[in-house]
Amino acid sequence: MGLFRVEPFWQVILSTLGLAPGSLARRAGLTDHIFFPQAEKVDLEGWAALWDALAKEVPRPTLALEIGQALSFDAFDPALFATHCAANLREAAERLAQYKPLIGPCRLNLAQGRDLAIGCDVVGMPYPPTLWGLAELVVWVSLARHCTATRIVPKRVRAPVLPSDPTAYTAFFGVPITQGPRFEVVFWARDGERPFLATEASLWQFFEPVLSRRLAELEAQTPIQERVRAALFELLPTGQNQLAQVAKRLAMSSRSLQRRLAHEGTTFRKVLEETRAQLATHYLKQSELTSAEIAFLLGYDDPNSFFPAFRAWTGITPEALRAASP
Repeated sequence: MGLFRVEPFWQVILSTLGLAPGSLARRAGLTDHIFFPQAEKVDLEGWAALWDALAKEVPRPTLALEIGQALSFDAFDPALFATHCAANLREAAERLAQYKPLIGPCRLNLAQGRDLAIGCDVVGMPYPPTLWGLAELVVWVSLARHCTATRIVPKRVRAPVLPSDPTAYTAFFGVPITQGPRFEVVFWARDGERPFLATEASLWQFFEPVLSRRLAELEAQTPIQERVRAALFELLPTGQNQLAQVAKRLAMSSRSLQRRLAHEGTTFRKVLEETRAQLATHYLKQSELTSAEIAFLLGYDDPNSFFPAFRAWTGITPEALRAASP
């Protein structure tokens, strides 16, 4: 998956919670200097370990609420500050979805429709750290309320793992968190279009070229098969598994995508099957989803198609793999 810098907002988190950077880094099995601006980067496991370490260092049920409400969008990162240049919440989400790869392994998946549905994902992790996911949901609701000066109540909030003490979260969101396949907050259409009161729209002319250049440089350094895999993580649960659909998500033609994959010695079909196999194995080992539900999340129209495919990938049945898992 590559390496990522530790996001600048960790300085806000550490300051708010009064934590020593070195202590938290060591608990995560990382070097003491990862929070420095020019520090070495971390891989996906290190990124996740940092969130898990924070959950252990501060074992409060409301920790995600504290983090989400403490983060200041206009203080620490140009990609995040771009949300303040938006006219409304929908435009802010669209911009951050485009530029979030500049921040780390996290992605936003915006569903089409009248309501504004924001799915928070981590590339390569079907089940990201719970603390991170809950904090992301809190951040989005906090942003909506701050920028509109309105106590917006989302239509729906979902998470793969529910908080151990849901009372405080229900009070904050205004609706209970329900269980779902991903961290997702859905805003009513009227709230997605509600104007931001203190938008910095004039600054967008400055930020947009800078961010676009940084994004182009990042994409040029990322193998195309990794970008295809990242797109599939987002598209498969929506039933989209075709070459043309992935090419559209990556803003290129199907022919160009095929050619670039061939240059890396692979094919779209191979990357698709590898991604499905990875996801299926993770779902079977780490969740209680049924085989039919897993088939749906892998983009199969017919659950019966999942069983022979899984046997071809692994040589065993889904039930056998789940039974053998600790």
